[in-house]
Amino acid sequence: MWKGPKQILVALTALMGLWAGTAQIQAADEATLATAPSGLNQLDKLFTLPAAFSSGISNSANIGNVTNASSPNTQAVQVINGKKQVGGFWSNDANRLDLNKDATFKMWVYLGTSTSTSKAGDGMAFVLQNDPNGTAASAQVSSSSIIGETLGVWGVDTDNKLKDGEEFAKTAIQNSWALEFDTYTNTSTSYSNAGKGDSFDDGIKKQHIATGYPGLASQYENQSVRSLDVTGIIWSTRYYFTQKHTNLVTNMSLGDSKWHHLVMDWHAATKTMTYTYNDINPDGSATGSGFTQSEVLDTSQFNSSDGLVRWGFMGATGSNSGNNMVVIESAPNLVDVQAAVKVTDKTKNREIKTGGQLKAQHKVQYDYQLTYQGGQIDWDNIMAELNLPQHITFDSAKVTYADGSEQTLTAPTSSDTKVDYTLDKAVSASQPTATITLNGTAENVVVNEQTTATTATFKNKVFETTTEAPDYMITVDQPLYLKIRNSPYTVANGEDVIIRGIVAAEDSEQLTNGQVTLHPTLNGKEMPTVQMSDDDEQGYFYYKVKAEDLHVGDDNEIELWASDRYENVSPVDKAQIIVTAGELGFKTVAKSSTFKTITLDGSAQTTDREDDWQLVVRDSRGKGSSWQLQASATNFKTTGGQNLAGDVIFRDSEQTTTLNSAGTVIDSHTATSDNDDYDVLADWTNKSGILYQSNAGATPGSYTGDITWTLTDAPK
Repeated sequence: MWKGPKQILVALTALMGLWAGTAQIQAADEATLATAPSGLNQLDKLFTLPAAFSSGISNSANIGNVTNASSPNTQAVQVINGKKQVGGFWSNDANRLDLNKDATFKMWVYLGTSTSTSKAGDGMAFVLQNDPNGTAASAQVSSSSIIGETLGVWGVDTDNKLKDGEEFAKTAIQNSWALEFDTYTNTSTSYSNAGKGDSFDDGIKKQHIATGYPGLASQYENQSVRSLDVTGIIWSTRYYFTQKHTNLVTNMSLGDSKWHHLVMDWHAATKTMTYTYNDINPDGSATGSGFTQSEVLDTSQFNSSDGLVRWGFMGATGSNSGNNMVVIESAPNLVDVQAAVKVTDKTKNREIKTGGQLKAQHKVQYDYQLTYQGGQIDWDNIMAELNLPQHITFDSAKVTYADGSEQTLTAPTSSDTKVDYTLDKAVSASQPTATITLNGTAENVVVNEQTTATTATFKNKVFETTTEAPDYMITVDQPLYLKIRNSPYTVANGEDVIIRGIVAAEDSEQLTNGQVTLHPTLNGKEMPTVQMSDDDEQGYFYYKVKAEDLHVGDDNEIELWASDRYENVSPVDKAQIIVTAGELGFKTVAKSSTFKTITLDGSAQTTDREDDWQLVVRDSRGKGSSWQLQASATNFKTTGGQNLAGDVIFRDSEQTTTLNSAGTVIDSHTATSDNDDYDVLADWTNKSGILYQSNAGATPGSYTGDITWTLTDAPK
C-alpha cells in the first residue's frame, strides 16, 4: 500500500533536487560576476561564440556583464556552468595572433568552486589553433558521450578498440597548442572504464596546469588492459589513452572560488611563450604564490602559412558541474589612437611651439585631439589626465566630437596643476575624433616665466596614449619708450648722419640693448631693422643714416620705433634731417694730357687723345641742379716759342668748333642725384670730343699748350 506514495515522494525529491541545483548554479554565476576583476567590454567585436561546434555539440558559452561596482564596463565569458557541457570562444579574423610579432595577453580566469579533484568540474584551457574548422573548432565529442577530460580540446577516448595514435589525435583540435587548467583528475585505468575517457591524468593526484599539442599523436600514449570475459576462460584486451603533460605544475588549488590572473607573453624572435599564473590579486597587490613558465613552441604545428592563429578558451564538464569564466584584461591590436596637442595664441592667431613665447594677458587655447587610427573595438570610457601649464588661467573647457556634438567640462581652477576628465562618447571608426579644448589667459607676469612642458595622458582599460604640450615663455607685457634726441639734424650733402636716442621700459632690469631692435622708416620707406648694441651705454642707441639715402633739403624725415624679443613695442618717434646743398666742382682732372703723335705728310691731319685724359664733374648741390662746361685753348708751341700750325677743336655729332681763348660750351648736365658725378669723356670717341687738327704747313716738333675747363651754374 505504501509503495506508490514512496515512489511519488522519491520522484518529488528528485525534482526538487533539480530545482535546487539550478538555483545554486545561478547563484554561483551571480556571485562570480559580482567579484569579477576589471577588463574589456565589446567582447562580441573580438570573439566568436558559435552556436554549435564542428562536432555538432551546442556551445554553452555566453557573454555576461560584470556586476562588480569596482569593475565598470567589463564583460566576462562564462565558458561552462553545468554538467555535460562544452563551451568556448575564439578570436575573430581581425583578432588573431600574428606569430611573427610580439604580443601579450592578460586575462582573469575563474576555475570553479571546488579544489577536490573528484568533485570539481573538468576545467578549461587557453588554446592557440589553426584548425580548418576556424571559430567552430572543438574536440570531436558527441552529445551522447560528452567527455569532460577533453576540456573541449584534447583527443576523444571513446573507442576501447582503438590503438592508432594518429587516428586518435584527429579527434582533437587540429594545428593547436593548449595550456590546460585541469581541475578534475581522470585517472581510471580499469578494464571496465577503458574507452570511457577517464584516463588522461594517470599518475596525477591534484589539480594541475600543463601544456601540449592536442592534434599531435605523440601527445598521447596508448595503453592496454586485459581481463577475462564473462566465461572466465577467454582473455580480452581493451585500449585507452593517457596524455603527456608538458611543463606539468601540480599540487594546485585551481578551483578555490577566486579569480586568478593569467598573462600570456609571446616573443616572436625566440618563438617562446611565457605564461604567468596568479601573480596579482584583483586589487593589484602581489599574491606571493604566482609562478612563471616559458616554453619554446614548435610553430610548424600550427601549419599557418601567414603566421596567423586564433586564440581563445575551451572548457568541458562530465558528470560534475563546473563554473568557469574568463575576463579579458588586454589583448594586442585592439585599438590605435593618436593624441596631439596644439597651443594657439588667440590674440595673435598663431600657433605656439616649443621655444616660442606668449605675451602676458594674451588669450590662449589648448586643443588636445584624439584621432582613431584603427582597431577592432571602439575606444570608450576614455579618461583624460591633463597636466596644466604654469601661469595660465583657464576659464572654459569642452569636448567637441566628430559628429559636431559638444560636451561641456568644468574649467580648471587657478590652483589646479592637473585636471581629469571622462569623455562621454567613444572614439571609433564612425566617430574618429574628439577634441578637448581649454581656453584661458596668460597671467600678467612681472618677469618672463616658462610654462614648462606638460604631458597629457588618455587611457581606458584597452589602450593608453600620451602627448606633450610645448614649453614656451610667457613674456612681460612691458611697453617700451623710445625718444630721438637732438632733433632736427643738419648735415652737409654727401655726409652720413648719426641719429641718437634712448629706449627704456618700466621695470626694465631684464631689458638689455642686445634684446632691442630698431625699426626705421626714412622718407616713407621702411629700412632694414637694426639691433641695438650691448657695446653702447645701456638704453642708448646710435642709428646711422647713410648719405645716399638722403636728399638735399629740409624735408627728410626719420621715423623710429623699438621692439624687444618678447614682442613689447614702443610708439613711433620722428626727427627731421636737414641736408644742406653742396658745391659744383671738378672731382677729377688730369694734370697733363697728350694728343697722339702726328706723322706729317704735307697735308692737314686730325689726331685724337691718348688715354691720359680725365675730367669728372661733381655736383653736390642737389638733384636737379644744372651746369655748363666751357673749354678754351691757347696756341701750341715748342719750347723755343715756335707755334704749331693747327688748332684744338671740339667735335660732336653736329659740328666742329675751333677752341680759342674765348671759351666754348662743350657739355651741360642736370644732376640726377644729390651727389652727382659726371664723366665728361665717357661718350667721346677717337673722332669726337676734343681733338687736334694740324695744317699742311705744320713742321715736326714737340708742342705744348693749355686747355682751360670752366664750370658755370645753369638755371634748373
